[in-house]
Amino acid sequence: MTMETADELREVLGGVAQPSLVGVGDNVLDCYLHEDLAYPGGNALNVAAYSRLFFGGEAGFVGIMGDDRFADHIRGVLDEIAVDRSRVRDVRGANGMAFVALDDDGDRRFVASNRGGVQAELRLRLTESDHEYLARFARVHTSVYSSIEPELPAIAERGSQISYDYSDDASRDIIQATARHVDVGFFSGGALSESEIDDLGRFAVGCGLGSAVITLGARGSWAFDAVSARRSGIRPVDAVDALGAGDSFITGFLAARADGADLAECLDIAAASGALACTLRGAFGYPVHAGDDARAQMLRRYPSP
Repeated sequence: MTMETADELREVLGGVAQPSLVGVGDNVLDCYLHEDLAYPGGNALNVAAYSRLFFGGEAGFVGIMGDDRFADHIRGVLDEIAVDRSRVRDVRGANGMAFVALDDDGDRRFVASNRGGVQAELRLRLTESDHEYLARFARVHTSVYSSIEPELPAIAERGSQISYDYSDDASRDIIQATARHVDVGFFSGGALSESEIDDLGRFAVGCGLGSAVITLGARGSWAFDAVSARRSGIRPVDAVDALGAGDSFITGFLAARADGADLAECLDIAAASGALACTLRGAFGYPVHAGDDARAQMLRRYPSP
């Protein structure tokens, strides 16, 4: 299988019209313990950043950030890449942080967190001014980690398309409660069998999702809508770091959908976008020194797989 270069992947993405997207919800620093570096991350923030970096579209981010140097770093990065943060809430406390280590096979895995930092105690609640801001964008993207489910009806009523990352953490009750407001829902299904993939995709669409997309890691992806199902493989690339590839896949799918592509074409663009993210360190680069003040925040440790 021939490896594609970053330049070749960027050329593929360059044929997609510039999207208009705002990410709402989670943001973290992904702290690489083996490098002592921390990279901006979090699903909602990553999708906004990739929309800007890979597709050149108008992008914004709405969320809660702390007041430590790590939050300052994220704010500076968003300004540098021109992702609007005018509706971000800045509060006193530590920003969210996740900790990444290398396992025996050289793969990266999450080993600890600071329980979301300031986001653990606060929930994003949207004001009328926020809703007016979100309505400026063609698409609002959020996730199961962002806790804004009660806000989805009001967002949908104002005309923006909503996409939602259910990951592998959303119960069927959450899917049923949110689906009728969501245009595209994304699911992580790497551990699912073929029959389980089909069941999940058809269940989600039956609940009201416009399309359900299930990512399978190296096995590719499936997309379902009310009339069809499509499968796609991956686009091979000489990977530097796979962190963020799923969020970049989401961004590519959404950009292609906004450009009028069908399910198969959306999956192909998504695969190219996901592969391009694998050529960057962290989710999309821009590291900052981690240091002792980062490691001191390892409050919750995850068990080994």
